[in-house]
Amino acid sequence: MAHALKILESIAIGSLDGAAIVAFLAAGVVCVALLERRIAQSVAPEPARASADLAALLERLQHSLRLYAQGLLTRDAGRFLPWLAAIISVASGVVGFAALSFGPAIRLADLNTGLIFIFGASFLAIHGGVLARGFSARSASLAGLARNALRVASFEAAAALALLSGVILAGSISVKQVVEAQLDQGAWFFFLAPIGFLLYLASTIAGIDSVARPPVRAALERTEGPSDPSAVFRWPFGSLGATIHLLISAGLAVTVFWGGWLRPFASFRDHFAGTPVELLDVLPPVVMAATAIYCRRAASSELDAARKQVMKIASGICAVLFVMLAGVLFASATTVLAVHGAFWFVAKTAAYVYGFLWLRARVPQFRFGRPIRAAWNFLIPLAAINLIGVAAALVAREYWDWSPAISTVAMTIVALGLAVWLGLHDGSRTTTYGVES
Repeated sequence: MAHALKILESIAIGSLDGAAIVAFLAAGVVCVALLERRIAQSVAPEPARASADLAALLERLQHSLRLYAQGLLTRDAGRFLPWLAAIISVASGVVGFAALSFGPAIRLADLNTGLIFIFGASFLAIHGGVLARGFSARSASLAGLARNALRVASFEAAAALALLSGVILAGSISVKQVVEAQLDQGAWFFFLAPIGFLLYLASTIAGIDSVARPPVRAALERTEGPSDPSAVFRWPFGSLGATIHLLISAGLAVTVFWGGWLRPFASFRDHFAGTPVELLDVLPPVVMAATAIYCRRAASSELDAARKQVMKIASGICAVLFVMLAGVLFASATTVLAVHGAFWFVAKTAAYVYGFLWLRARVPQFRFGRPIRAAWNFLIPLAAINLIGVAAALVAREYWDWSPAISTVAMTIVALGLAVWLGLHDGSRTTTYGVES
């Protein structure tokens, strides 16, 4: 009987963790779409701006789903391909998220090869997005799909090499051990391998950009009205895989470079006098309370009824989270670590996604040849050099008693010097490629 209860308890805990991860993935996809459109409003010309309202987004999603549902009723031999590619993207994203750790106790699988598993699932998700976007375009060609796949694979290779710098510092490819290594060493790997993080960010921006962001000429299509209505809005299938890949990439970056579920200054353990509450543990409820107040004030000053309702809902959610985060302060240390760890992981992921979208909105779009040359002539060689530099800095700390600050600064200076040299001797500079129009 006790054994059966234990099995049921493990099943219930796994189901709750799985539901939380799927809910986070679904909410993340919607939030990324809304955030991307709000950022686009601040940088795009007026005719090219897309609506950032949730109601408009859902309306366009419904319209696109109806178009693809109508396509399934035709006799076209390839009518199932967009759906199949979208299913591959979603399934790969859910599988990849299953190996991510939202906290020391919130995860579905603790794999010894977790980072490789997650990166592989992310890679499959974005290639599903490549296929979905190509299949959803009536004029897509096999050569165009191959070019996009080659472009994505080139930047994924650079991202994998950049990610390995954190693996070398941790000495493991287990997600849990990578986070614990940052706690043991007293510093996030971002501070020990800053070039690796920047290369990973640049590579993921360039790789996802080829799938998620439509060409510049799409702005003209929105204003002129193309003959094929399904070409106007291909987000449900064309960019779904890229959005999931963005969320997984953010989770990987947070895990490897930003300490995962660890709070800032995780080794600081001072308590309030006479209580078991640590000083820095009050930050999550304070942040949620401030966010709830901000959303409530924004709702009161909002003129649009739909936006006012959305802000009120957000304020209510933040208020509930404030109560939950404040309530666990007096619980056991294990409960505090689990709940607050999930908060810090989600907060770091949201900050990374916002910075990612903000940077991508300000990066120009180039034709096919130039990004490929940049990947193989600059990013991949520099990522390999950074990998060697991180290993050399680790050896210098262990065998020559160098301090982490000195070894990291020396490695960063050498990597930046070689980056300048690669930039000055880049053979692709002899050929010019214009921005897409």
